[in-house]
Amino acid sequence: MKKKLLISASIALILCLSLFISYKNITKNNSNNNSNVNDEVSNSSATNLNNTYNSNKNIIMYFPNWGVYSESHNNLTVGDIPWDRVTVINHAFFTVSKDFKLESTDKDADFEKSFPNSEGWDQGQLRGHIGEYKYYKSKYPNVKVLISVGGWTRGENFHDMAKTKENRKIFIDSIIDFLKKYPFIDGIDIDWEYPGENREKDPNDEYDKGCPGGPEDKENFTLLLKEIRQAYDDNNLPDKMLTIANTGNYEKLQLQEPDKYIEYLDFINVMTYDFHGAFETQTNHHAPIYYNENDPTRYNKYTFCAEDAMKMYVKEYNIPTEKLNVGSPFYSRGWSEVDDSTGKNGLFSTATKAYKGSWDSATSPGGQIPWFQIKEMENKDGWKKYWDDKAKVPYLYNKDLKSMITYEDEKSLKERCNFVIKNNYGGIIVWEITGDDKSKNFPLTTLLWESLGKTTETSTENNSSIKDNEENINEEVMNNNLDGFNINFEVTSDWTSGANWSMTIENNSGKDISSWKVSFDFDKKISQCWEGVLSSSGNTYTISNPSWGGSIKDGSFITVNGACEGNSKDLKIKNIKIEVN
Repeated sequence: MKKKLLISASIALILCLSLFISYKNITKNNSNNNSNVNDEVSNSSATNLNNTYNSNKNIIMYFPNWGVYSESHNNLTVGDIPWDRVTVINHAFFTVSKDFKLESTDKDADFEKSFPNSEGWDQGQLRGHIGEYKYYKSKYPNVKVLISVGGWTRGENFHDMAKTKENRKIFIDSIIDFLKKYPFIDGIDIDWEYPGENREKDPNDEYDKGCPGGPEDKENFTLLLKEIRQAYDDNNLPDKMLTIANTGNYEKLQLQEPDKYIEYLDFINVMTYDFHGAFETQTNHHAPIYYNENDPTRYNKYTFCAEDAMKMYVKEYNIPTEKLNVGSPFYSRGWSEVDDSTGKNGLFSTATKAYKGSWDSATSPGGQIPWFQIKEMENKDGWKKYWDDKAKVPYLYNKDLKSMITYEDEKSLKERCNFVIKNNYGGIIVWEITGDDKSKNFPLTTLLWESLGKTTETSTENNSSIKDNEENINEEVMNNNLDGFNINFEVTSDWTSGANWSMTIENNSGKDISSWKVSFDFDKKISQCWEGVLSSSGNTYTISNPSWGGSIKDGSFITVNGACEGNSKDLKIKNIKIEVN
């Protein structure tokens, strides 16, 4: 027989939010041996004071030019990007053409397709994604827009282009011509995967062109970056940005000279994801933050995790921490045919096939699913969510389907932000924005914005200067223990008259529960609750689980989100009660 528990407490919760006022320019000068895996429910001018954001850390989002075509990419357009919550947009992808010039991988989407802010059809008028960037840069002038060149599938001409000074000059001249023609574009991101390696194209992937390479790439890559930076200066474009996306793999990085080329870069975006995937026959985390000692993978000097990857740049190549951005995936990787007799709850288990995800090509699956779809899978239809407390990341396992999915969620993204802050890294680079939930106003991007110290400031229609000093709101720990249940209530985004909120209910009671109900007093109006059932009586609100998501195993948690009136200084709840079955 189910036992009903009624636990009451009187607790006042105060919003955790710090206001960062000084704008940080992006300039070119600048152990426990046991695995703890638990079930879970769950640059460059500062002269313009007209800032759309206050910058403390970089929040860099890739935008894929193909996302507009696909529902699994939210049919995302440039106008859909949450411009008020990012600092840099990397437009993916342009490539190096056969004649070594900068070239779009989709000229129709980038230059011809009609969008709401297209200028028209007369000669010289801008359309496509590039036209949209021109419009939104007029609204958000401090958000940097970079053209990202290459990517995993379109690096086929990097090697030949970089091989000679003459070929490099052709490419660099085309970059300069592009930046002069489109002055609202802030620079170039080179995504060569990877210098020094000779990779054949994947015969099962029609989009993959491969990436030829050789040992001469080591010096030539450095020369390429040096000559791009010199061309910026020679053409009176000193404030244009130059960044690269780079590996977190020790062996790959040895084929490069990061200690030499760092002086030419604004920063390096370290791809601390895709460490593991269905290209291997053992399940693992594709973006672990820390190393789990139970990981059976054999490593050399550094393990595959964000902590070791970033440490490698700092210790081996003396890269300043503030010029390094940590990668975060808004998508998964996964396996099928997982052998349940190996590993533990699907982790570190033998697997023979890739899981087919909505971002995968039909002939080359890899278990790639956008986060907003994974969110709907958590603890449903046989999928159980687990948390690796060593790696600080989640995963899903379906014993009946013999399938495992590794991904980033809200909790691990918060851990990743804490890792960035603790180690003074520059910020976070995300692949990619279409994996966030457009229908719920991009909650992961909002979490990044709030966690890394962002606050919305003046718009371009308001010419008031930024204040030099602003009172910080008192920070308090939001975890509240109610006899075995931790209730965490926090604001995830804030505007003049309202806010989005998130409540986490963690079960440490020693028992699994099948349903729950949380009530509390709140002096503002709660207008929405997206994952739970909301009811109210005066200023007392009750949130209970929906019929499809009530269970919380012992040691696990569930999170609900919503919106309310008021702003950060006003948001307090008290008299919390939790009733569980």
